[in-house]
Amino acid sequence: MPETASDESVRYREILSSIVKRFMQLVGDSSALSIARKIPQLAVDQDGNVLDYNQSDPLGTITLLIDRYTSVFGDAAVNLAQQAAKSVSVDDDQILEETGLGSSSPASPLKILLVDDHVLFREGIFQLLNSQPDMSVVGQVGSVKEAVAKASSLKPDLVLMDLTLPDGTGLDATYGILAELPTAKIIFLTVHEDDNQLFAAIRAGAIGYLFKNVRTTELLKTLRGVARGEAGLSRALARRILDEFSRSPQKPDTEPLTTREIEIVRELANGITNREIAEKFVISENTVKNHVRNVLSKLHLHSRRDIMDYAKSRGLNSRS
Repeated sequence: MPETASDESVRYREILSSIVKRFMQLVGDSSALSIARKIPQLAVDQDGNVLDYNQSDPLGTITLLIDRYTSVFGDAAVNLAQQAAKSVSVDDDQILEETGLGSSSPASPLKILLVDDHVLFREGIFQLLNSQPDMSVVGQVGSVKEAVAKASSLKPDLVLMDLTLPDGTGLDATYGILAELPTAKIIFLTVHEDDNQLFAAIRAGAIGYLFKNVRTTELLKTLRGVARGEAGLSRALARRILDEFSRSPQKPDTEPLTTREIEIVRELANGITNREIAEKFVISENTVKNHVRNVLSKLHLHSRRDIMDYAKSRGLNSRS
């Protein structure tokens, strides 16, 4: 039989109650209940049983509860909440998966590369992600040059990228990484909230964009969603991108590529790096980057991955 709204409400209460009771055991009834009762519309009795919650946003209630415990007890609170939630007997774990608390883990952990020049912030993210059973931070770097080199050698599934780096920008690193590793999924984690940076990141090939004040559970949920093939964007950011595209003038016709641009498209399609292209044609890497930007503009493409698809569809990836 299909699950009713009443059944779903019971499951949410069970998950919330299990989390509250877990923290009551660990830190005492008074502290755990005091934090839980500050959550809007969350009603909890003296035994930790959740009587009511924000029924219009149950996932948000779970996320906020874990976030409040995390702010007091540290990132270990996420693991404790996971353990508590997994102890709940339910027919399936979709609710847990949506909040990043699911019991299922992939055959191998999600390999993540951190790119941020703020060491303390990076170390905090490293500790958080490495504590997850389905995630493994394979490297952490603080520059564009290191990011491209590490991505090439470590082959991460996902790159968590800052926008501002000492030797360039996260956009430069994104272009470089996708040239070397087109399958990498890049999510920006930044303090920059202006639209221009957001649009530039998406055009560069990023699949997600988060702000550094993101809640812990929301970050984990987004990373897991991206691993499943979802976009790493909030509804608000997705709407901003759609609005921008709807305002952009239509450009049905493409400008012809020059002979050199066609040569570079062919090399990119065959997986050749900027440095190798520069050496082959005896030009600078900056000149190669300029050619790539011109190609993206002329063909109305957004990333190097798009160039590779374009080249393959036209047989330009042949070495003959």
